[in-house]
Amino acid sequence: MFETKKEVIEYCKNIVQCLVNEDYADLEKKGILGRVSQEDIKRVLLEYDDRNHITMPANQYFDELDINEYSDKSGYWVDIDIFYENQMSDLTLQLDFRKNGLVLIDDLHVL
Repeated sequence: MFETKKEVIEYCKNIVQCLVNEDYADLEKKGILGRVSQEDIKRVLLEYDDRNHITMPANQYFDELDINEYSDKSGYWVDIDIFYENQMSDLTLQLDFRKNGLVLIDDLHVL
């Protein structure tokens, strides 16, 4: 499913939009919350900023993402900065993309 970095970028946008919209049901339905729970994500987001005003980064941000391919060519990993009120924070979402279509949130933490 994820054969190109462009496909990964588009899916990253979708995942971040789900976080912005607090659409955890969609993330759960797609199996993206296999390693972390929605409760964990909500807790970390609120601990970082109790107003929880996550915003969507500009498209240019996504165009400049570093998409890192695993050495065995099985997929990609991506670190995405979380934006609050249109400002980049040091809170980072780590995603794991497998070429077979599996996508997981690895972690959400301060770098």
